[in-house]
Amino acid sequence: MKQAQQTGVVFALFFVSGASGLIDEVVWFRLLSLSFGVSVYAASAVLTAFMGGLALGSWAFGRITARLTQRHKSETALLRLFALLLMGVALFAFATPALFSSLTNLYVWIAHWLQPEPFTYHAARTALATLALVPPTFLMGGTLPLLAHLLAARHRDHGRRLGALYAINTFGGVLGALAAGLVLIPSLGVSGSLYLGGALDLAAAGVAFWLARTWREAPLDPATTPQPAASAPTPTPRRASRPLAQRASGGRAVVAVQAIGASATDAPAAHNGAIATTAMPSVSKRALPLPTPARLALIGYTLSGFAALGYQVVWTRTLAIFSLNAVYSFTIMLVTFLIGLAVGSAWMGRRIDRYEQPLALFGWLQIGIGMSAVIALYAFARMPTLLDVFTARTGFLASLWAEFFAAAVIMMMPTLLMGAVFPVAARLYATPPDTDNPVAPDQGGVGARVGRLYALNTVGATLGAFMAGFVFIPLIGLQRSSLLLAMLNLALGAGATLRASPTLGERLRLAGVTGATLLAAALLPPGVYLGFREGVIPELVYYREGVDATVAVFEVKYPPLKMSFVNGRNEVPTDKHSMRAFHVLGHLPALLRPDAQNALMIGFGNGIASGAMATHPIPRIHAVELVAEQVEAARLYEAENRSVLDRSGFQITIEDGRNYLLRSAERYDIITADATHPINSSSWALFTFEFYTMVKSRLTDDGVFVQWLPFHDLSERDYRDIVRTFQRVFPHTTLWYTGATHSFLVATPRPLTRDQVLALDAQLRQSAAGADLGDGRLLAADLIMHEEEVAAFAANGRIVRDDRAFFIPAMDRERILAALEPYARAAARDAGR
Repeated sequence: MKQAQQTGVVFALFFVSGASGLIDEVVWFRLLSLSFGVSVYAASAVLTAFMGGLALGSWAFGRITARLTQRHKSETALLRLFALLLMGVALFAFATPALFSSLTNLYVWIAHWLQPEPFTYHAARTALATLALVPPTFLMGGTLPLLAHLLAARHRDHGRRLGALYAINTFGGVLGALAAGLVLIPSLGVSGSLYLGGALDLAAAGVAFWLARTWREAPLDPATTPQPAASAPTPTPRRASRPLAQRASGGRAVVAVQAIGASATDAPAAHNGAIATTAMPSVSKRALPLPTPARLALIGYTLSGFAALGYQVVWTRTLAIFSLNAVYSFTIMLVTFLIGLAVGSAWMGRRIDRYEQPLALFGWLQIGIGMSAVIALYAFARMPTLLDVFTARTGFLASLWAEFFAAAVIMMMPTLLMGAVFPVAARLYATPPDTDNPVAPDQGGVGARVGRLYALNTVGATLGAFMAGFVFIPLIGLQRSSLLLAMLNLALGAGATLRASPTLGERLRLAGVTGATLLAAALLPPGVYLGFREGVIPELVYYREGVDATVAVFEVKYPPLKMSFVNGRNEVPTDKHSMRAFHVLGHLPALLRPDAQNALMIGFGNGIASGAMATHPIPRIHAVELVAEQVEAARLYEAENRSVLDRSGFQITIEDGRNYLLRSAERYDIITADATHPINSSSWALFTFEFYTMVKSRLTDDGVFVQWLPFHDLSERDYRDIVRTFQRVFPHTTLWYTGATHSFLVATPRPLTRDQVLALDAQLRQSAAGADLGDGRLLAADLIMHEEEVAAFAANGRIVRDDRAFFIPAMDRERILAALEPYARAAARDAGR
C-alpha cells in the first residue's frame, strides 16, 4: 500500500473514532443526567470527569508514544496500541448500561444511608461521575498523540498533518453528535446507540490491526534525517540569518532562540553547531527573560482552551433564550461549535507550513477570536429580529433550521478561528525538540508534545467551563462574561504578536484593531436578553442571570398581569386560565386527600400552586425547584402565592426534581409535578414510564399524584403517548382540562367519578379553595375523562421509556383541542345537571 493510501486509511479510522466518541458522549451525558440530575452542579460533575479523562489520557499516552516507538523501532506498534484503545472504548460502551445502573444504585445508597451535606453530596456525585467516565475517556484521550506521532514524526509539514488529523476527527464528531442527538436515540434508543458506537470502534480496531500488518514505514524527511555534525555544510551568513528557524520564531535570530532552549520548531537548523556556539555568549543574557515561541504556544493554547469552553457555556446559556431548549437544542449548538472547529483546523492545516511567522499568526487568530466574540454580542442584541426575518417555526425541520441559524450566526466565525489555532500551536510546539532524533524519549517527540499540548488545552477548557458557569455568569452576567473572555483573547493575541517582533506598521495595525474592539465593547447595548424582544421596557421588574437559567419577570398594571420568563419561555403568567391551572394543581390533591400529612411538589415555579396547597391543613409541604432565581422572583408573586415562602411547615430544595425523588427515602401522601414543557431538555425525563414508576414507589398506599400536561408545541402522538404511559403505571387515571392548553393527569388509589367531585362542594365552600376554584359543579366540569375514557383515548399510544424518550415540537394544538372538545362538552353537561 502506498504512503498516501496508508495515510488516508488512518484518517478514515480517526474519523470513525470521532463519530463513535461523540455518539458515546451524547449518550453518556443523557444517561448520567437520569442518575445525577440535570442541575448545573450535576452537569459540571459529568463534564469535569469527561474532560479530566481526556486530559489524563492525552498526557499519559503522549509520554508512552515515543518510548514505544523507540523500543520497537517501528511505527506499527502505534497502530496496534491505537487499535487496543478503540477496543477498550468499545467494551466500555457495551458495558455502560449495566455499569451506570450499578453506579446509580451506589449513588442512591450514599444518599439514603450517609445523608451527606450539600458539599459532600456534590463531591460524591463528582467522584461517581469520575468512576463512570474517566476510564473510557482516558483511552479516548490517548488516540490523538498516537496518531499524531504516527503521521507527523517523520515529516517536516507538522502543521498541515496535525491540522488535518484534528479536523478529520472533529468532522467525525459532528456526524456522531448529529446522528446520536437527532436519529439514533429516537430510533435505536440509548442502548442501541451505545452498541452501534461500540461496533464502530471494534470495526476500526480491526482495520487498524490489519493496517499494522501491511504498514510501510515512511522514510524520514530530509529535514529530520540525522546527519553527522562534521558533514554539515557551513552555511553562509545570509542563509544562516533567514531560514525556517528565524521565520518560526517570529523574526528573531536563530542564536537568540537557541540560547534560551527553543525547540526545533523554533530552530529547525539547530543541529548546525557552528551558529549556536559562536553566537550564544553574546545574546544569552538579553534573550533569557523572553519565553520561547514554543512555550508561548503551550501557555497560549491552554488559556485559549479556557476561553473556548467559557464561551461555549456563555453562548449556550444565551442561545437557550432564543431556542425552544428542546431535547435536540444542545445537540444543534454542539454540532455548530464542532463544525467551526473542524473547518477552521482543516483550512489552516493546509496553509500553516507556508507562513513565515506562525507566532504572529497565533496572535492575530487570538485577536480575531476576541473581535468576533464582541461582534457576537451585537448579534445577540438583534437576535429576535434576525430570527423573525430569516426563520419561521412552522414545524420540526423549521425549528431545527431556526436553532442552527441562531447558533451559526453567533458561533461560526469565532469557532472557525478557534479551530485554526490548533495547527498553528502544533507547528510552534509539537515539532520534536531534537531534529537529530525525532523519537527522543527525553523530549518525547511529536506524540508526547501533542499529548501535552492537548492535555493542557483540555485542562484549561475544564476550568473555563467551571469559571464561566459558577463564577462569571452569576457575578457579572452573560454579556460581561463574554467580554471578559474576549479581553483574555485580545491580551493573548497582543502578547504573542509583540513577541514576534512586528514592524512599526504591524504594531500600529495591532493598536488600531485592539482599540476598535475595545470601543465596540464599550458601545454595546445593555446585556438584557429576553428572547422575544429587544431592549428593556418599564414593565420589566426583575432580571437575573443565574447559574442555571436567566429569569425575567414583567408586571403590567392594566389589566393586572404578571409574567415570568425562564430562558425566554413564559412559565408563570397570571392570566385567568393559568391561575386556574395553578389553583387546580395546588387545591385538587389536597381536596382528594384531606387527611394528608405531607406533600412533595416537583416544580415550585413562583409558588402559586404551593401557596394554594398551603391553605389546607397539611403539616409538611416540600417543594423542589431547579432554578434558584425562580424562588427569588417568587417574592414578586406574594399576592398570588400567599407568601408561601414564609409559612411554617413549608420547605424548599434547589435541585432537579427527578434526582431528588430518586434519592429520597420518604413516602408522601401527595405528589405533584409542575415541570416545564415535555419537549424541554430539563423536563423530558418527568414524562416517562421510569419516572412514573419512581413516583408510585414514593406514594403512600392512599396517595394522590397530579401532573400538569401542557399541549402547546406538542404533537398529538406524543400527547397520547404520555397519557397512556401515565395510565400504565396508575390505572385509576382521570384527565382534567382547565382551558387554554392546560390539562392534568390525576392518579388516585381508587376510581374517581364526577359525582365524587361534585360531593366536594361542602369542602370547597369552607376553604380558600372555593374562592379559587368555585363550587363543586365548576370543578367537576374540569374532569373530562374517566379512567375508561382515558384508556380509549390513549389506546394507540406507545409506552414512553427513558431509553427512547424524544418529544419534538409540533403545531398540533388545534388537533389536540379538537380531540378533547367532545369530552369537555359532555363533562360540562354532566356537571351542570
